[in-house]
Amino acid sequence: MRTTLGLVAATALALSLASPAQAETMSYDLFVDDAPEVRSESVTGSLRSVVLECGPAAGEHPRAEEACDLIEKAGGRVSDVEAGTNDLCTMEYRPVSVIAVGGGERYEETFGNGCLLSVAKGAVFDF
Repeated sequence: MRTTLGLVAATALALSLASPAQAETMSYDLFVDDAPEVRSESVTGSLRSVVLECGPAAGEHPRAEEACDLIEKAGGRVSDVEAGTNDLCTMEYRPVSVIAVGGGERYEETFGNGCLLSVAKGAVFDF
């Protein structure tokens, strides 16, 4: 009996080690505010939000795969995403604030304009 139980346990352990681990699905709530300094009762239409799911890429995000790839390369943290594009941006001041909640973090940052956001975070906030 002990030998059979030990053999069953050893077989189960071997099978669990041999099968690929299931990737954990991470969900991110993403927000973009195109006019953070003029936010008031009269300003409408400048706040956008979307849900992004990674592992596998899904959700409402139009560039989910690209966004998830960037987040994965950053260790699952939106704050560490560095898109690293070589785009040149004008220095006009039209601030854009972003918030990401998910993956165990809450990330907030304000960029000087949408181009600077795109250069810094790539597809993550491109929706």
